[in-house]
Amino acid sequence: MPISQYGATLKDPGAYWILVIVLLIGSGILGCDQLQRVIESVSSEGADSGAMVKIGFIYSPPDPGTTRNGTELAVALANQAGGINGVPIELLIRDAKGDPSLSVQHAEELIAAGISVIVGPDYSTEAVEVGKVALLHEVPMVTTYPTNPKVSQSGRFSFMGAYTDPFQAGVAAKFATQELRATTAAVLTEMGEIYSEELSTAFVKHFTARGGKIEVHQYYDSGAMDFTEQLKAIAAVDPLVDVIFLAGLGSEFPVAVKQAKSPDFRIAATFLGGDGWDRPDLVEIGGMAVEGSFFVNHFSPGSDPEQLSEEAQKFVFAYTEMFGIAPDGPAALGYDSTMIAIQAMRRASDVTPAAIRDEIAATQDYSGATNLSHFDENRYAIKSAVINTVKDGKIQFYQAIEP
Repeated sequence: MPISQYGATLKDPGAYWILVIVLLIGSGILGCDQLQRVIESVSSEGADSGAMVKIGFIYSPPDPGTTRNGTELAVALANQAGGINGVPIELLIRDAKGDPSLSVQHAEELIAAGISVIVGPDYSTEAVEVGKVALLHEVPMVTTYPTNPKVSQSGRFSFMGAYTDPFQAGVAAKFATQELRATTAAVLTEMGEIYSEELSTAFVKHFTARGGKIEVHQYYDSGAMDFTEQLKAIAAVDPLVDVIFLAGLGSEFPVAVKQAKSPDFRIAATFLGGDGWDRPDLVEIGGMAVEGSFFVNHFSPGSDPEQLSEEAQKFVFAYTEMFGIAPDGPAALGYDSTMIAIQAMRRASDVTPAAIRDEIAATQDYSGATNLSHFDENRYAIKSAVINTVKDGKIQFYQAIEP
């Protein structure tokens, strides 16, 4: 994903890093004597420098894409602070294009290049397969955006940087029943999309366990742009429905919300979703129809600094200075997963993958863009979440959920 700086797209890596360095110096984050450390952290598409500690990063633009921003910021700041106990970090980046087979190929290449840890991939389907490679070679993997619990089932070297779908479904159900006072719900699910199907299933489980009733459950195909049949079924019970849980992931679901609120249907229920709603084009696609919706997310810059921890404030400031935009949830996940790996490398007795793996597992009370209490026995991240809302045409912070 090209990095935008004050509206300009920088496709040339050299020009990009020159601008990054200028911004960091101007903001006071870097001094001139620290320039060399940052230059040494410039991401590489294939260079092999034996004098550096190597981190492999696998991501899939354009969605979520900004995980790369967060990871690059983490490495730049770590190198500014001395790298791994005085040894600079080299970040080897691979674009998996959302393809599990390509992700596996990249993982094999990165391990052959001598990396000590893998950060990423961005999607659960990729991470499940890369986890098998990580176990085979005994190299730790800390994922970024994946939320499916199957991600860490490949073995003891796979760690999830994000919370799981059952967790966020539980947060959504609790918010619906307690904050929105919902007793009834409709569910709209993307058929064949594992994220949407399993998040919907978990929401139904949690919502009904809290005394709620599911009035109707409808499905749509990936790529659908017309939701007439599904919305007719929901509209038929709309007076009885308090919330509509829409576990969307692609660009289709904002169209469904827009159609639901159109004069053809005028569905009054409040829409509620998961972290797939954290899209920069959410309002652009959905327009005023998404106003007043809520969704569970990993991170929000917050309306006031007081809503963020000191470490999160530092992250927001550094990220905004570096990229010219506010960070989103995927950016926070890229940053935190990388920082968790870096801190584990600093604590480890040596930078062998086995020693790093043990220190990642021992991580407790991590504070960064988000807060992580610990990794449980399944290597799931026990961590904070937020509720975001759409207000005044913008995605805004609404409520914090601590681990």
